Amino acid sequence: RLRMARGITVDSGAADNVLPRRMVRGRGNRVRPSAASRAGVHYATACGTRIANEGESDLKFGTTDGKDLNWTFQVAEVNKVLASVSYLVDNRHRVVFDKDEITGQDMSCIINKQTGEEVKMRRNNNVWVIDAFVDEGDDEHFGRPE
Repeated sequence: RLRMARGITVDSGAADNVLPRRMVRGRGNRVRPSAASRAGVHYATACGTRIANEGESDLKFGTTDGKDLNWTFQVAEVNKVLASVSYLVDNRHRVVFDKDEITGQDMSCIINKQTGEEVKMRRNNNVWVIDAFVDEGDDEHFGRPE
């Protein structure tokens, strides 16, 4: 398996789960039209640039604690993979940002309300990240072997 170099950033400001088109190539998966791409949706960057929604694709990934997940992401020319907190909440997940008051250990996680499955996040420079892994044959852009 390959570690995604930057993981998946959990973003409370993102409207949708989004990944760059370059991460779809070679994964045996295609970009398919989405409701947003058919409607001509564009995203706004922090500096005000508009980025077109190009469709959607599924990302199959594993986590550091051995969970295998498959989430749908919108495709747009963003710099890194973003998991949208609002999308997760709207799709039956609880997103918890927390730390143990005694030890200071990060306890942040995403919980699937239907299955109880928990995905751990880690805090990196005040940004929460899911450490994610993809199968080695999926793409050359992800990172290094683990």
